[in-house]
Amino acid sequence: MHSNIFDEYGKYYDLLYKDKDYKAETEYIINLINKYSINEKNTNKSKDGDRPKISILELGCGTGKHAHELNIRGFDVFGIDFSESMLVKAKQLGIKCDLGDVRTYRVERKFDTVISLFHILSYQIKDEDINQFFQTAYGHLPEKGLLIFDTWYKPAVLFQKPEKRIKELENDEIIVKRYCSPDINLENSIVAVNYIIEITNKETKEKKTIEETHLMRYFSQEEIKTFARNNGFKILRAEEWLSSKEPSDNTWGVCFVAVRI
Repeated sequence: MHSNIFDEYGKYYDLLYKDKDYKAETEYIINLINKYSINEKNTNKSKDGDRPKISILELGCGTGKHAHELNIRGFDVFGIDFSESMLVKAKQLGIKCDLGDVRTYRVERKFDTVISLFHILSYQIKDEDINQFFQTAYGHLPEKGLLIFDTWYKPAVLFQKPEKRIKELENDEIIVKRYCSPDINLENSIVAVNYIIEITNKETKEKKTIEETHLMRYFSQEEIKTFARNNGFKILRAEEWLSSKEPSDNTWGVCFVAVRI
């Protein structure tokens, strides 16, 4: 997926996903950090009783909604994203962020934790891309630093099968109608999610149509464990996103917690 598609998509991203519960998702991530991190900042308190700020690098921060919620809760978040239009919105929320590719971005700084949410890893469709994603995380973490990410889960994708969907949302200015038509490539474990997005200006009735394809890779737990191990990580936990249940054929999204070794 090229940057110009991300930029076009970014203009309507928050409207399309306004039903996402960013507060609940943020609390879920914080619980994982508290549970699996051995960082002293999680256990030691300063003299005034406050915990020192935990620094987080977010790979694929989008419009900054997760970063904003984390900042509110006392974390120090720095985000990167491939979309300039999304970063404009993130900066409006006061997020410290930079334009960058999760495969190649480097900054001369270590973070306590790296997170990458909403299936960013599934957008990395080639083995080389996936290895580079893990190397980016590895290079910005100290030993025993945490990496938390989620992906599409192979057993559920094969069991449920991607299906056609229509989503319609609106705000004061526009109506957005998105048609989704997926094609699955079993040989390469990739789903081509074909979107047709119709945007209607409520005042002028002017219509605009965008067509784009998102290529999404799905993974088994063993595949993720192998990629992690080959790039200096150990998977500590794999669970259903948000519910913390064991992954199943009904679990489309699985969250992985890894530690740099």
